[in-house]
Amino acid sequence: MTFAILFFILLIIYLSFSVTLAFLIVAQKRKSLLYLFLFFLLQVFYVMSPAFAVFKIHLVYLRLVVGPIKVILTPLIFFYIKGLTQKENRISLKESLHFLPALVVFILSLIMYFGYPDWKILSLNDIYKIKVEGNFHYTFLVTVTRLIVFFQGIFYALMIYKLFKKNDFSMRQIVSDLSRQSMLWIRYTAILVGIRGLTTGAELFGAYSVPAVFMVYYIFLIGFSFYIFFQAIVQPDISFVSHTMQEMADNQNGAESKESNTDLDKLEVFKQKQLFLKYDITLQEASDELLIPKYRLTQAIKTAGYPNFYAFVNAQRIEYSKELLLNLPRNLALESVVADSGFQSKSTFYRVFKESTGLTPKEYKDMKSSC
Repeated sequence: MTFAILFFILLIIYLSFSVTLAFLIVAQKRKSLLYLFLFFLLQVFYVMSPAFAVFKIHLVYLRLVVGPIKVILTPLIFFYIKGLTQKENRISLKESLHFLPALVVFILSLIMYFGYPDWKILSLNDIYKIKVEGNFHYTFLVTVTRLIVFFQGIFYALMIYKLFKKNDFSMRQIVSDLSRQSMLWIRYTAILVGIRGLTTGAELFGAYSVPAVFMVYYIFLIGFSFYIFFQAIVQPDISFVSHTMQEMADNQNGAESKESNTDLDKLEVFKQKQLFLKYDITLQEASDELLIPKYRLTQAIKTAGYPNFYAFVNAQRIEYSKELLLNLPRNLALESVVADSGFQSKSTFYRVFKESTGLTPKEYKDMKSSC
C-alpha cells in the first residue's frame, strides 16, 4: 500500500505539472508552441488512468485513449521542433502519416473495447506486466503499443537529430552568435527521445514490475517534460530562419552569380565599420548596412574562404581580440577582452580562439609578450 500511495503522489505531481505547463505554454502566445501544448495536455489524460487505478477506480473508457496518446506524444515533440524555424507550422498530407500508428492503436482499442465486453478490469500491478493471464486481447493491444513506442524512440531520435543538423547549419549562415540561439538542445532532445522510447520498450520485458524502477521511470518522464518546457521558454523565436534561407535560395536561383571584387570590397567595409563588435549581428543587418543582397554577401563570404557568416564574423572578432590581448594592461583580466571583441559568451570566445590559433588567449598573450 505504501508503494501505491507514493505512486499516486508521483502521478498527481506529473498530472499537475502537465496541466500547469500546458497553460503556461498558452500564455506564451506563440504559434510554434501549439504541438507542445497538445503534448502536455494529452499527458494529463495519459496519467489519469493509472492515477485512478491506484484506488481501484477504473474508468474503462480511458483505455480507448491511453494507447493512442502514448503513441502520439513523440511525433508531437518532433513536429514542435520541426516547426521552430517555420512561419507556417502546417502538416502536409505526407507528414500526416506520422499519426497513422496512433490511429491504428485507437482502432485496435475500439475493437477490443466493443468486441470483447468481458475485458476484465485490471489491477495496478497488471498494467506493466509482460502479459495478463486470461486476457489475450489486452495483452496483444499493449504489446503492439509498446513495440510502436519503442521503435518510435529510435526513429524520432534520428529524425530530430537530422533537424538539429539542418537547423544548426542554417543558423550559422545567418547569425553571428550561437550562444543564445544554440541548436545543441535539439541534439540533447534527440537523445532524450531515444531514451524515452527505450525506457517505454522496457515494459516489454516486465521491467516496471519492480516498484522502484517504475517510480524512476515516471521521474524521468517528469524531468523530460520539464526540459522540453524550459527550452521552449528560454529559446528565442527562430521562425525567421526558414524564410531567410528560402529567400536566399530564390534570389540565388533567379540571378546570375556575381562573385565580383565589388562584393568582396563589401567585406572590407564590414571590417572597417567593425560591425562584428555587435555580438548578435545577423546576416540581414549586415546586408542592410552594406547595401548588398543577403545571397551575394553569403557568396562573397564563401569566396573569401569562410564557410558561413558565423565563421566570417568570428574570424574578425578573433583578429580584433588579438590586438586587445597584446595591449591589455596587467591590471585587467583576460575576460575583459570577451565583450570588447564582440563575443557575448566567455566559453564561445575561448573555444573559437583555440580553434583559430591553437592556443588559449593566455597562452597567445604570453607567447607574444616573450617575443
